[in-house]
Amino acid sequence: MATINVKRKHADDIQLAEEGPRYFLNPESVSKHLYCSICQDVFSQPQRAPCGHSFCWKCIMTWLQKSKTCPEDRKPLQVGQLHTDFILENIIGDQMVACPHRSIGCETITPLHLLSSHVKSCDFNPSNQPEFVRKRVLSSVENEVGLGGDSRDGDSEGAVPSPGKPSLILRLFKSDSSKKDMLKAMFDTKEKKTK
Repeated sequence: MATINVKRKHADDIQLAEEGPRYFLNPESVSKHLYCSICQDVFSQPQRAPCGHSFCWKCIMTWLQKSKTCPEDRKPLQVGQLHTDFILENIIGDQMVACPHRSIGCETITPLHLLSSHVKSCDFNPSNQPEFVRKRVLSSVENEVGLGGDSRDGDSEGAVPSPGKPSLILRLFKSDSSKKDMLKAMFDTKEKKTK
């Protein structure tokens, strides 16, 4: 698969969009013109073909592996002819979205183009937590929703989930540094006793 080397205004956000779900605050306000005709979702890394049609980067790359034409008008199309659709990217980047960690307690709502910087520093992002907190938060989420379950019963795909209540260990860990050290020592001692 060929890569396209272009400068992007919101490169980090584009990467984030591929890493997880995007929960648009007002999905009904997102114009139908901002949807990819291949995946039927809001564009992610929009690429424009010479014929004027736009597609998600991942969608059009997959399509071009099997067909060498535009999915819309069947005109000949090659990877090298695609370019980033910065206008679509910026319009989508201004849409308000909820943090992907909302279901475990984060209440942040931000424009999509700022989401990746928020996620990198989000207290609810498991990669920002020490292992002893991550283990307990994961097990408490599994207990509440069941293994492999979804806490958004009845919600439509991509709808903003209700903010979850953070687990006690996560609330204590977030409070201040003296409690963080005490909490870590407490769980380290508990784990040593159970082994």
